[in-house]
Amino acid sequence: MIKDKLIYIVAGEPSGDFIGSEIISELIKKNSNLKFDGVGGNFMENHEFSSIFPMSDLTVMGILPVLMKINKLLKRITQVTDDILNKKPDLVILIDSPDFNHRVAKRLKKNSFKSPVICYVAPTVWAWRQNRVRSMSKNFDHLLSLLPFERDFFIKNGLKTTYVGHPFIPKLNEASNKNSFRESHNLQKKPILIFLPGSRQSEIKRHIKPFKDAYKDIKKKIPDIVLTIPTEEKNYNFIKDQFRDSIIITNEREKFCLFQEANVACASSGTVTLELGLSLTPMVVIYKLDFFTWSIVSRLAKVQFISLINLVLNKNSVKELIQSNCNKKNIYKSVLDLFLDKDIFENQLSDLKEFKKIIIGDKKNPSEKAADKILEYLKD
Repeated sequence: MIKDKLIYIVAGEPSGDFIGSEIISELIKKNSNLKFDGVGGNFMENHEFSSIFPMSDLTVMGILPVLMKINKLLKRITQVTDDILNKKPDLVILIDSPDFNHRVAKRLKKNSFKSPVICYVAPTVWAWRQNRVRSMSKNFDHLLSLLPFERDFFIKNGLKTTYVGHPFIPKLNEASNKNSFRESHNLQKKPILIFLPGSRQSEIKRHIKPFKDAYKDIKKKIPDIVLTIPTEEKNYNFIKDQFRDSIIITNEREKFCLFQEANVACASSGTVTLELGLSLTPMVVIYKLDFFTWSIVSRLAKVQFISLINLVLNKNSVKELIQSNCNKKNIYKSVLDLFLDKDIFENQLSDLKEFKKIIIGDKKNPSEKAADKILEYLKD
């Protein structure tokens, strides 16, 4: 029996907070004497986890926005590193947010920190900035990856890696046993469109304008369409002001039910596209960065796709509208194609079924697999 072990977890954004809460839940099931500390949000704090500062301080995206907050971020990196060195946890789990967490890992290694440091969620080094994999193999003891093709890539580059899958997977089964989203909102057979503009204020603002303009015309073409927007509590009022006739939800379980019952989604590129794919919801992927960040990223990118569906399938299945192509005209056409062209809809749905088969794998709970690997390190 492992007793009085301290695990330090750092999550820098909502998706990482969700993953952190799931891993805490699984670890507690296996050993109720474990203690947790670090940085997280509302999901992790549901497990009597107290964040040393607000997670929102780390939720910054893009090169220019990061540069504008660089002093604050550097102070937080120093604060987290010093806190870990002071508390001497038995294991550290750094979830996603590579621009922050990988710097923490590097500083820990520089200070001869002895406990295992685990990276949970691989950065897209196979897509761009591939030189990062060398420092990862030096600074992390193990990687827990969400995508099946990542395992071989990282092992080949010297980092022990376990493919665990995405913790969203078991939520699909839970959602199918809940009350129907359509019934609870009295929607019957009305066509449902999901809009997912992102989690950060900057990306939400960039994506809202072209989508809002397109949606006005989509509504004329499909008058009974219902717009649904899952978001966080902190963004609720801002989004409600923009889309007064929409259904805005902030409950995570209700979101999972929605994903399984909606017809089509228009989503910002990111983890949510994986969730939509596993829910078999055909989608259009949009993405806009600030000009400065895009001018750098577009030169360094090593892959032809940005959406996880297309990357895993290695084909252009999901329509991607990036940067200048993310405009009213293209969003309007791409969303309507999925609603009105049966062949386009069915072709993508068939691809999503193949995607789901690849991702789900052995069907074992991903958070349980992750917890088992973490506990192996605690036993050493």
